[in-house]
Amino acid sequence: MLHPSLRAWARCAALVAGFVLIPAVRLDAQPLKPSACTPEGALVTEIGAIAADGTITLKDGLLLRLANVIWPDHLEPGVRDKLAQGLTETLRNQRVSWKPAAGPDRWGIVPAFLFVQEPATTHQPELPPFWLQAGMVEAGLVPAWPEFSHHDCWATLVEHERIAVQRRRGHWAPRVQAQRLARIGANPAAHAGRRIVVQWRVASARKWRDLVFLNMGRRGTEGASLSLTAATITALTTRGFAPEHLAGQRIIARIAVPGDGLRRARIESAEHLTPIAPEASPQR
Repeated sequence: MLHPSLRAWARCAALVAGFVLIPAVRLDAQPLKPSACTPEGALVTEIGAIAADGTITLKDGLLLRLANVIWPDHLEPGVRDKLAQGLTETLRNQRVSWKPAAGPDRWGIVPAFLFVQEPATTHQPELPPFWLQAGMVEAGLVPAWPEFSHHDCWATLVEHERIAVQRRRGHWAPRVQAQRLARIGANPAAHAGRRIVVQWRVASARKWRDLVFLNMGRRGTEGASLSLTAATITALTTRGFAPEHLAGQRIIARIAVPGDGLRRARIESAEHLTPIAPEASPQR
């Protein structure tokens, strides 16, 4: 059962042959208090342009980026160009509003939560605004990434991501995942510092002193290895996911790629590792 505060109307662009607005799963059963990722009190705006790197320029000149997701980077130029173009088309003539997730960065770009209000038509009444990031994550267009302290928003986003994982949408298609990992393995240094989100099955879990190592390959084979600190272990255990007992289970790992590749990757916090419940595992 989902937390009572989880509420979303997530409708977003699906990357298939192009972009179309599709309904997503409603996660709530009752109203919730306004938060950073709900549309109450959001500032209505007009989008001027969306750059390939994901920077959103508003018509008043303000620069935004989508908080809590990973926009495709320069190592995936085709994907990010198509996403920028598709999102630009999708948001045309839509009523857009936003809330800041944090202050501007050193380039003056504000991480923000965006909301979209689709206009009513003769066949469809006006619907409540939906949280853009939730729709994009559920459509598999981008993976979720933990940042800032909006814990309720992160919990909501993870639930939308579970749907994309289960249905193997976009980012979560096995072939897409395999290709991304192969490129990293072929030239780890080129991917150093890159933020990635991948799905793995844990082959083995080993405790050593205050650490736990999760190995994705069988003994004697190549494979990623994730280290978890004592603080992360404690936080996960408190949530009912003792890392030393994760062998055989699927996980979503959110990591910054080390310079020598994924054999010595690190999980920075409990939010960076999401065990996949059996019912959310991809259908075979």
